[in-house]
Amino acid sequence: MSSYIESMDYEIFIRRAFNCGYDKHNSKNANFKNLIDTERGSTHTRILGSFEKQLAQIKNNIEKAILRFLKRSPTSEEKSQLDYLQTHLNQAQSTEELKHLLKFGVEVTARYKDLIK
Repeated sequence: MSSYIESMDYEIFIRRAFNCGYDKHNSKNANFKNLIDTERGSTHTRILGSFEKQLAQIKNNIEKAILRFLKRSPTSEEKSQLDYLQTHLNQAQSTEELKHLLKFGVEVTARYKDLIK
């Protein structure tokens, strides 16, 4: 699977959280695609920064999105799932882990899917 396709849940999750357009709030899927490519050995790290630096930034963006969802009066089940997502986000150390968490996050926030600008 291409890293472009693998990175789409990142963009969807961020854009849903902030109800924003493409590339607002660092939502552009290219940010996550670059992380995937770097982890796979891409040599663009001089431009993009190390894997660790990119990972920290992506996790920070996801955490901001989770906090935004938590401010939107989630149901008790959604709150529990978002709390789970936040806890596991802090422990994630690979793009595979993040992809699973983002897929889960997209499922948890499905009721917001029609709000994206």
